[in-house]
Amino acid sequence: MDNKPKPCIHAVSPPDIQLKAWWEKTRELSGVVDYVHVRAPEWTRREKETAIGWVLKEGAAPKQLIINDEPELAAAYGLAGAHLPERRTIYPVSAGWGQSVHSVEAAEKSEQQGASWLYFGHVFASGSKPGKSPRGLRALEAVAKSVRIPVIAIGGIDADKAVECINCGASGVAAIAYFYEAAQPGKAAGKLRARLRSDNNEG
Repeated sequence: MDNKPKPCIHAVSPPDIQLKAWWEKTRELSGVVDYVHVRAPEWTRREKETAIGWVLKEGAAPKQLIINDEPELAAAYGLAGAHLPERRTIYPVSAGWGQSVHSVEAAEKSEQQGASWLYFGHVFASGSKPGKSPRGLRALEAVAKSVRIPVIAIGGIDADKAVECINCGASGVAAIAYFYEAAQPGKAAGKLRARLRSDNNEG
């Protein structure tokens, strides 16, 4: 029997979205994706706490939530952890954390510092990175092979590209536009999840 872990799916909030508009989309996603990632650096602390409360009230477990660069909130609510930008050099000790990386060297450094997961990207052309060349699948594979912790592919992800990322060693995928620009985010997430499971023989 194959005991390979199931690929995980992260829904990352888009930039410059209002709290209520975010929730209209996210409430469809929270029961389908594995992690809801509250990024929204422009939100106030109170808005971030409101967002956490709404997701938890909907039935998600605290360990299914990630918050960007707010280790204090992650610790206070018992979340999966805080996600840190690559430039961050002071690491939290009171909550789990992950980090965005863009090279093998950065990935290895984050693992040595105690990261629990990594985001690597942007793998494919992405609307959130206009004019910037994608790093590609070969670079993703190199990073995934260089560390023992989960590497999550991000950037231009859709259902088909998610499978390519997993085949290159990623432990999961994270998406922004694929979910938050969809007319039916829950349906889009279900399609991605079904595609990953079918391609990994998980039924």
